[in-house]
Amino acid sequence: TFYMKHTRLQETADFAKRMGYHRLGLGFCIGIRDEAALIAKYFTKEGFDVVSVCCKNCAINKDDLGLTRVRPEKPFETMCNPKGQAKFLNDQHVELAISAGLCVGHDALFARACEAPVTTFAVKDRVLGNNPMAAIYAGYWRRKLGLSE
Repeated sequence: TFYMKHTRLQETADFAKRMGYHRLGLGFCIGIRDEAALIAKYFTKEGFDVVSVCCKNCAINKDDLGLTRVRPEKPFETMCNPKGQAKFLNDQHVELAISAGLCVGHDALFARACEAPVTTFAVKDRVLGNNPMAAIYAGYWRRKLGLSE
């Protein structure tokens, strides 16, 4: 219906409206917290009740599980908790869960643990500005990955 007319943000809202959903859940990465606030603001403006949860929910220290820190100079580093994100949204009875910027693997665990249908708004790709398709579109990356002819 809205092919080449609406952004993915608009399409997600349109889809949720057509499905009769009222309560949306947003599971996001802390690295895009500012963007997540804008995503939630848009859905709220569109009339939805939005519940959001950051990947660092529950604040479990990586040291407690013997995990490698990204920033070892910091005294405390929290691990991500995609299953905790899903549980929180399940407990809030969201009708559609939206994944935004979760790591590879974390997005899969999040989707698997959510009771509501899950759609992906954004994926994490820190090298390519959260645009993993750039590896396919850009000649430089196609050559570097051995994909060009």
